[in-house]
Amino acid sequence: MINLEYGDVKLGILPDVGGRIVSLQIKEGENLLKSDSKLWKQKKRPIPSPSNLDFKAYNGHEVWVGPQSLWWKRQNLNPEKVESTLFWPPDPYISYGNYTTAVKEENYIVLKGEESPISGIRLTKNIIIGEYDMIDDCYNVIIEAIAENIRKEPIAWDLWMITRVNGHNLNFVPVSNEKNVTVSEPTHPYEGPAPYKIEDGYFSFTPKKKDKENKECTAKAFITPSRPFIATLSGRDLMMIRFEHHDQKFLHPEQKEVEIYSFATDEAETSLLELEYHSPYKTIPPCGFIKTTEVWKIHRFEQDVTESDVKAYLDKI
Repeated sequence: MINLEYGDVKLGILPDVGGRIVSLQIKEGENLLKSDSKLWKQKKRPIPSPSNLDFKAYNGHEVWVGPQSLWWKRQNLNPEKVESTLFWPPDPYISYGNYTTAVKEENYIVLKGEESPISGIRLTKNIIIGEYDMIDDCYNVIIEAIAENIRKEPIAWDLWMITRVNGHNLNFVPVSNEKNVTVSEPTHPYEGPAPYKIEDGYFSFTPKKKDKENKECTAKAFITPSRPFIATLSGRDLMMIRFEHHDQKFLHPEQKEVEIYSFATDEAETSLLELEYHSPYKTIPPCGFIKTTEVWKIHRFEQDVTESDVKAYLDKI
């Protein structure tokens, strides 16, 4: 585990499990990310290989490439996956590869990933704890992902930023109308549909209102946001994930700029929300690269707040 601490913000990073961020704390508060701390200290880590199709949920924040349908289609090391209609799991070299520290300062780290023979890229992650934003009254964390083409021919991908939080958190994506939201059916036949609402200009999954007859309720929302952010409330901490907005014509047709996955049970501990952002889909020339950035802005309310209070705050930023 690498700890990056600056001011009141502390990040925990697992460099040998995809360089993922597994902990975000403000003033030594609760972890705002969903991640099982029992896994952090385990010595046995997944070993990336073309035949490693296991998925271990370290969760936290990680970076994939998109679209999902092409994850295993641009490689010849696992012919069965080339022919398979099952896209899962993600590239093990990206999710579980060992990232080396190229630079580390007090509030800044550069992590370089392994070359992936599956996706044909090498990821670099720049993670910065920024100065406190006095105007918006927010702490700042900046995450930049860079994907370099390691092959001798062009390859096309988008960068897919995934941030996992407690599945019972309030969550908000600004939308102009219902036409900008598509919600999938449950992931599996034995699961119920995940409840949601579009109200006051925001899309929200409402996991606490799940159907009690179903142990699990799941869905994924594909969203064209009206403003470029996703927000989630954990206790009194409001985390806003901000990104550069792009027209849908620049994205892969299978993806939307914002995608939210909800896995809801009656217990917060076993529930999950995935807050996802897709960058534009681009062709990367040999030795070329694409990059994208998220800015996490964390505002701490002085007292407990309602959903309406959060929306009033978000409407002003």
